[in-house]
Amino acid sequence: MTQRTENLLGVLALLVTDEMNAQPTVDALAGPTARAMLNAVGQYPDSSIEVLREAVDLSHPAAVRAVAGLVEAGLVEKKSGADKRAVALALTTAGKREARRLQMARDRMLQRIVGRLEDSEREVLESLLIKILWNETRDPAHAMQLCRLCDDGPCLKAGCPVECREQGLPMPARSSP
Repeated sequence: MTQRTENLLGVLALLVTDEMNAQPTVDALAGPTARAMLNAVGQYPDSSIEVLREAVDLSHPAAVRAVAGLVEAGLVEKKSGADKRAVALALTTAGKREARRLQMARDRMLQRIVGRLEDSEREVLESLLIKILWNETRDPAHAMQLCRLCDDGPCLKAGCPVECREQGLPMPARSSP
């Protein structure tokens, strides 16, 4: 039977997911898959559909459809890839603007939630999240999937538990206050 802690974590995960999926957006970004793909193109510019497909855990046909919708909406552009069969994907100016808007909405929501905690509570939460994420990261593809919507700047600077696990490094300590 589910314990209260697990149940509360599930409720929090649902709250965060529902709020992220409820962000008003352009039609091409109506679903979470398209938003994740847009962010992945921004995080991994000039990557192929195959690399981005792994980052959002899609089949190749589903990734091709997601990219086609983003290209049609003017958010992503296709460029010549490493070989004649591959294409490199990059955000357009409109795509960069939309990715930034989505990232800012995510940041505001997470800051609101965590902002209700006192400093000492934030420290405990950060330590627990580091431990959970480090232990749950399975492989490089899973690491990309976990971080597909991240603002990787603050996490990479402090030592991302997902990246550390994926690279075989020890679990990082929490950030300095």
